[in-house]
Amino acid sequence: MAAKVRRGGKAKAGAAGHGASSSGSSKGPQASKGTKKATTGGGRHSSKHAGKTTSHGTKTAPKKKASRGSSHAGRHSARPSGAARIIGRIMIIAAIACIVVLAVSRVLVSESSAGSFAGSALPSSSVAYTNPFDWSSLSFGLDGRPRYVVDGVTESRVGIDVSEHQGDIDWGSVRADGIGFAFVRVGYRGSSNGTIVEDAKFEQNVAGAQAAGVELGAYFYSQATTEAEAVEEAQYVLQKLRGVSLSYPVAFDYEPTGNQGSRIYTLSKDQMRAVADAFCQTIEASGRTAIVYGNQSDLARMDAASLYTYGYWYASYTSAPTLDMAFAIWQYASTGQVAGISTSVDMDLDLSRPLAEGLAAASSS
Repeated sequence: MAAKVRRGGKAKAGAAGHGASSSGSSKGPQASKGTKKATTGGGRHSSKHAGKTTSHGTKTAPKKKASRGSSHAGRHSARPSGAARIIGRIMIIAAIACIVVLAVSRVLVSESSAGSFAGSALPSSSVAYTNPFDWSSLSFGLDGRPRYVVDGVTESRVGIDVSEHQGDIDWGSVRADGIGFAFVRVGYRGSSNGTIVEDAKFEQNVAGAQAAGVELGAYFYSQATTEAEAVEEAQYVLQKLRGVSLSYPVAFDYEPTGNQGSRIYTLSKDQMRAVADAFCQTIEASGRTAIVYGNQSDLARMDAASLYTYGYWYASYTSAPTLDMAFAIWQYASTGQVAGISTSVDMDLDLSRPLAEGLAAASSS
């Protein structure tokens, strides 16, 4: 998350250099060799072609043989050697192949990837810390982004979460870069003074994402110390989201800043659980859905298993999650690069479909 402390492929020049070097090295020796051949050839055959005497006693001028070596050198000096031409062609073909593979990869993923969010709520607290996923199904594409693929079908979606820290965003470029959804920060509560503040880019991000066809979720960075403050935050979020269509949940982002002066630094697990529950209950009472965000430590501080009815958005910046947990969304990086965004950005993977399938398989076994 942008408000957190821990927070949001080119060898063509070498190919050109190599070609120039090969061409230069082949040109010099050929020209030198040809010139030498012409010179020695003239000396070796000079007596043979000293001239012929005509019937009038007059000697004709000797016929000169064209200097083949010199013309050969001139004809080929500007051309690269055969090896250089072959290498150049191979590099061009390889570059074209990479572009084609990447383009096809994007199209296939777009056509087969999972649709809208499939939900995050769990059936019971007992499954909260279980693993419904088969991480051997997780792979990374040429774009460096993870995909959860089962029987050739991509069952995940790549998304981002953004705030004012990303500045002005070109949402059309974001969508064209394969981003299917985005969590937009609505606002935050100050960690010291407790004031609720709207994110400066909230309305702009909502309008831009909707116009580009990027599905929306929302989040609020909470520093509530009581259930009453949590309800206040939830009501603020609902008011800001009036008239906004969401395909993804409203996320409760509840993290200590790391500063001992933080408003929530000294809260107990029971207090943090009650605050999280109050926020999420208020959101869901309005007809919207809620989800709890955090890394392993954050979720443990809130007694995450007791919040199973909302489900989890889990943050872990690793090549694959190591925590056994039935989460619906995985925030896998905080330094992502996406077209249309000038800064690094948090990257997320929607795993709600494989979550639902994993839970169904476990319950039927």
